[in-house]
Amino acid sequence: MQASGSNLSDDKSPSKLRNRKSNNNNNNSNSNSNSNIKTRQEDAVPDPNSNIVPSEDSKKKWKNWRQRTTFTFLMIGGFMTVIALGPLSIMLMVLCLQVMIYREVISLSSVPKKQRDLPWSRAMNAYFLVCLEYYLYGHNLHRALKRHPWLEAHVQPIFAHHTFISFSLYVIGFVWFVGTLRKGYYRFQMGQFAWTHMALGLVVMQSQYMIENIFEGIFWFFLPIALVIVNDIFAYVFGFFFGRHRLIELSPKKTWEGYIGGGLTTMAFGFLLTALLSDWNFMVCPPNLKTTAFSNVKCDVNPVFVPRAYELPQVLTTLISTLFGRYVTSVTIRPVQFHSLVISAFASLIAPFGGFFASGVKRAFNIKDFGNSIPGHGGVTDRFDCQFIMAAFSHTYYTSFIKISTVTVGSVFSSFLAMNPERQVELYHNIQEYLQTTGSIAAAAADSTDAISAAGVAASAV
Repeated sequence: MQASGSNLSDDKSPSKLRNRKSNNNNNNSNSNSNSNIKTRQEDAVPDPNSNIVPSEDSKKKWKNWRQRTTFTFLMIGGFMTVIALGPLSIMLMVLCLQVMIYREVISLSSVPKKQRDLPWSRAMNAYFLVCLEYYLYGHNLHRALKRHPWLEAHVQPIFAHHTFISFSLYVIGFVWFVGTLRKGYYRFQMGQFAWTHMALGLVVMQSQYMIENIFEGIFWFFLPIALVIVNDIFAYVFGFFFGRHRLIELSPKKTWEGYIGGGLTTMAFGFLLTALLSDWNFMVCPPNLKTTAFSNVKCDVNPVFVPRAYELPQVLTTLISTLFGRYVTSVTIRPVQFHSLVISAFASLIAPFGGFFASGVKRAFNIKDFGNSIPGHGGVTDRFDCQFIMAAFSHTYYTSFIKISTVTVGSVFSSFLAMNPERQVELYHNIQEYLQTTGSIAAAAADSTDAISAAGVAASAV
């Protein structure tokens, strides 16, 4: 008993109590330290349900900024060079982009092991692309040649059955596909067939509207693309410096600050850019294949490019007079500038959802980018994902609200070539009689052309 009592008294000795208190303090400090570390670790993990954009490593962030900015300016410089070289170079650029984007999209669904057992799958993907490109560019080439009537006269037989030839080529591909179906691969092959046609529709068909816009005037090709580029740049800039609140879960780095800032900047840019380009005939005139930025282009421009005076409401006139001391009753603006605001609004509000759709595709296939062909940007698809829907909208808007239906010499001559020789001569005499009646040509000139036309009819009869 004395021994145990001695032990208890020893446990309560001042030195033992001090040591025990020190150990308790150390344990408490260690637990607090561990708790702080755990808290910091929990804070470092972003909450998927939070609308706050997680912070990014500063060094990595600025490195990506420099790389992205450098290649952005390089791409803009290359784009402007292609524009200056004229419609033929633009068509070639669009064709190259279609092929590159189609290749990136098709590669997402590839399964190397299965494709080794199906050696014709890649060849069929390429074949269907060639068929569609032949159909689309055949129509575009025929349309371009209408501005060169005598050249069209020599190639008219080729284009007379262009649609039927294109359809026949597709049918050959369809029969080829059905003939390659193999047991055990039916689901995979049907999925590949559907994916190929989706890529053809979303990529090639939509981007073809860019070509359609070129023939209405390079302005209608350049403006939508420029607006999407500017919106993408300034959305990135505003998001980089001010971005805090996440816009959409599909793209965690897209912010409301970038979306709004980029949109307002795009609206202002579109309004000013339209005013600058409207006096440049190279931009606003329908081009031919030989046109370049250095050509002397002349045409009757669309009235929307002609400045008009608009009367200001009395309230606005009074407000301007009060604020600036100037009495302004009207302003001179080109109608196309109002149209540019609509196109700019689409580029700011709707076109980015083409990029969000592409982000959804990347999430579905668990990839960061469609490729790595453009440093700092990813693949070609990553940079042009918004352009497809933008091209479709701008063409639809132009044909619905701006385009003026006109009859050109090329279109009349194309119809003339489709007639038989007797009908051609009949049309010629009708035109000649009308021009004589109005005094546009002299009777002597008409007599000489009559002899030439009679010789032409005889030659065709032989």
